[in-house]
Amino acid sequence: MYIIRGLKNIPSQYRGAVVTIGNFDGVHRGHQTLFSRLHTLAESQGGAPIMAITFEPHPQRLLNPQQAPVRITGVRGKARWMAEHGVDAMFILRFNQALAGLEPEDFVRQVLVDGLAVRQVLIGGNFRFGAKGAGRCQDLQRLGEQWGFAVECQTLFESQGGTISSTRIRQAVSQGSFDLAKQLLGRPFELEGRVIGGQRRGRGLGFPTANFALNGLLHPPSGVYVVEGWIDGQWLPAVANIGNNPTFGDEGMHLEVHLLAPCGDIYRRVVRIRFLKRLREEVKFQNVEALKAQISRDVQQAKAFFAAQ
Repeated sequence: MYIIRGLKNIPSQYRGAVVTIGNFDGVHRGHQTLFSRLHTLAESQGGAPIMAITFEPHPQRLLNPQQAPVRITGVRGKARWMAEHGVDAMFILRFNQALAGLEPEDFVRQVLVDGLAVRQVLIGGNFRFGAKGAGRCQDLQRLGEQWGFAVECQTLFESQGGTISSTRIRQAVSQGSFDLAKQLLGRPFELEGRVIGGQRRGRGLGFPTANFALNGLLHPPSGVYVVEGWIDGQWLPAVANIGNNPTFGDEGMHLEVHLLAPCGDIYRRVVRIRFLKRLREEVKFQNVEALKAQISRDVQQAKAFFAAQ
């Protein structure tokens, strides 16, 4: 995956690409269908490179910060999932006031024509572009005819009784509905973060944990979960707690993961954690001994879950 930031940094080999445009938060099954169609279009264009154009930060963080959605996937995750579905390059446009103010025709001319010299564009049916989202599919098709590139618009895809969308995934994860999230994503929901220093309480309790900063990413509600951690090329079984450690009176949300298999020192490393099952709610215990006993039961439940797989 080649990541490009800014119009001045476009390598010559990625001009003349077939492209799709969107936020691609979560890189869910609807996005994956777009990428699959891009492969067909690229072949029809003699093997043109495949590019996804996306925006950082999410446009709503500038246009409507109070209603901006929490991110499902960071840039690293987007790039990984796109690469797995055959996208050659991700072009990140910085979404600022200048970009937000471009009229639809100016956006097309500056980005798609002068910047990328695109051969073909594929967009979802709900895509909007240009100032105040004034540009729609039919506008892009008209401008494509004017500037010499083809445009194809895909209808939205449905699954489990509704449209496959980032919004539905956020709702599913925030409710702990991992089966639905998996159906929409095409894979288990996961978080990715760097292991940071903690209070070292877990080690004192006999259950050492790796602590993660949530960094504003989507996460399940407070509770204890069966999870897996991607470390050194393999998924390792684990138990995770998300919450504010009420037994110790902490503040703010924390993610702590106790791995059930040896993994060596992972401090400061970036690790992926995927969620498989919710075990229980987070509880305030009367004392540390009661907490230790419950953690032991959680670990046994997790081991039984993995043994049954």
